[in-house]
Amino acid sequence: MSSVVFDSTFLIDLLNPRLSGDKRAALDHLVAELSKVRARILIPAPCLTELLIRAASARDKYLQLLTNTSAFEVIPYDKRAATECALLLENAWDSRNKKTITLTKFKFDWMIVACAASRNVARIYSDDGDIFRCANQVKIQTIKQSELPVPSESRQMRLPDTP
Repeated sequence: MSSVVFDSTFLIDLLNPRLSGDKRAALDHLVAELSKVRARILIPAPCLTELLIRAASARDKYLQLLTNTSAFEVIPYDKRAATECALLLENAWDSRNKKTITLTKFKFDWMIVACAASRNVARIYSDDGDIFRCANQVKIQTIKQSELPVPSESRQMRLPDTP
């Protein structure tokens, strides 16, 4: 059984009841396909925090859904992830990064990638460019929502552009 990571950008959209169209179809299809092959969808605790910050009154509902759905597993930022993160940060924090990103954001992104790396995941699903860069440095594939296939039966009809 393989594992993948969903970051908060995927979780927020996945749990958004107002999301519709191709984006909704692609996310639902992804979860169905992962469930079909019994892949575990890991959610690093820092990503859960980001989701819950935006959840407001839906917070308890989201926690219950993630806890009671067998496909999802919230993974802690534990000793294993902390050790991985320290090793990754030691090599990654250079003068170029210091100029382009705050240390706090930098560490947070690496915590998420370290959770994934410490669990030997196959890929991370994320729309966060910084997560993509971190994961790329440790050779973990990252997939954006725009790269997800939309099932043909769910594609919305497009009207041709008119002049």
